[in-house]
Amino acid sequence: MKLYDWGAAPNPRRVRIFLAEKGIEVPTEDVGVPNTGDLKPDFLAQHPHRRVPMLELDDGACIGEAMAICRYFEALHPDPPLMGRNAKEIAIVDMWERLAEFEGLQAVSENFRNSRRTFTDRAIAGYANAVPQNPRADRTRRN
Repeated sequence: MKLYDWGAAPNPRRVRIFLAEKGIEVPTEDVGVPNTGDLKPDFLAQHPHRRVPMLELDDGACIGEAMAICRYFEALHPDPPLMGRNAKEIAIVDMWERLAEFEGLQAVSENFRNSRRTFTDRAIAGYANAVPQNPRADRTRRN
């Protein structure tokens, strides 16, 4: 098993925090090119959807997306329970996670991807073709 990570990205950090709270150690490979906003070409060739984190299982199956990876580890290692112990707790954890992602992380991500030079022509994650930045999405600029 191996976790493909990128120290500069927020979603792999979510997985690292989750694993640390669980006390789980997983071999990790940082697939970012240092001092750039790029992922390494060999990772991109193997995983064309261009997203991290990515958990590769021993049988070669891959699980992408931070919360899917966290839920996988929660199922394997239920103690301590970080996703809830019963239906109500699980639903509440899921509700708050989704609200934080959609109302917080997504807004910050949009601003970040549209305001940093390292993301020029990469305003949307996961696309190999150029996607120009939208200056109207950059909340750091003053009109």
